[in-house]
Amino acid sequence: MSFNVKRKGITLIELLVSLGILSLLLAAVFVVYRSQIRTATTQRSISILQTDVQQAFNIMKFDVLMAGYGVPATQVPITGTNSSSGPDALNLISTGFIVGGTTRWSYTMDIFNANQIIVRRWGDERVDLQKGDAIVIMDDKKKLIVTQPLIVTGREPLTYNNQPAYRITLNGNVQTAAGNFVYVVPGGQFQRVQYTLRNDTLLRGGAPFLTGVEDFQVSYWVDGNKNGVEDAGERVHNPQGISEFNQLLRSVRLNLVLLGTLDREYTFPQNRITVEDHTYNITGDQLHRRRRFYTIDVKVRNVR
Repeated sequence: MSFNVKRKGITLIELLVSLGILSLLLAAVFVVYRSQIRTATTQRSISILQTDVQQAFNIMKFDVLMAGYGVPATQVPITGTNSSSGPDALNLISTGFIVGGTTRWSYTMDIFNANQIIVRRWGDERVDLQKGDAIVIMDDKKKLIVTQPLIVTGREPLTYNNQPAYRITLNGNVQTAAGNFVYVVPGGQFQRVQYTLRNDTLLRGGAPFLTGVEDFQVSYWVDGNKNGVEDAGERVHNPQGISEFNQLLRSVRLNLVLLGTLDREYTFPQNRITVEDHTYNITGDQLHRRRRFYTIDVKVRNVR
């Protein structure tokens, strides 16, 4: 017995339909793949950015905390230049801006009126006064005992009133009381740090510090009624000329706006941005860039 079977192949229409379906599937896979790649790239960029911003804020926070350290009351250790039409600037003064390190200081242990004083010895060379140091001496009101830094020309360890101490020889006479503060001034001058924004780079002391920054704004809490609570109207943007600013300043707020890369498939949801007292428009390609807003409020501790 034999069977006559007619073999039928794939028609052109079926082939075209199959290719069409396959093309749609491949296109869908490609779209999903590209989306995942873009998401992964964005997340990686955000992670790197978050790390950079966190490190930057740690340094900025430490700088603000150290502002005024070892600085006499006659100087204002935290000042700023405000601009309602552009970025702000922040100026800080200290005897040392050292992230992760230590500053060197001590205190006098008795009354002296000569070129020698006795100071507390900590037993740690990273903190103790050393030969060759330039020092300033202040009372508990941060009033300078001497107008110019003195140089340590000699150091002798001893025990004074049952406490470890150094007999310090200076290059000039000084009259001190017990409990005066002695600070090392690196290089014989107070250190100054300025934060400014140039183009899209935040500068620290004139050196590039953080890139991709669109705006940098600063505000200050000045506790006018001295009640320890930030009341309405006590957040100021221009600290210049405020009476008793050192005594009334409680915190400094730092604001950063960071830009993402150009992405024409993305549109920023607003065409106007306000940060503190600065409002600005975004147009053109700038509308196709993501932005992240960062704020940190730092309580001051060495300005009074």
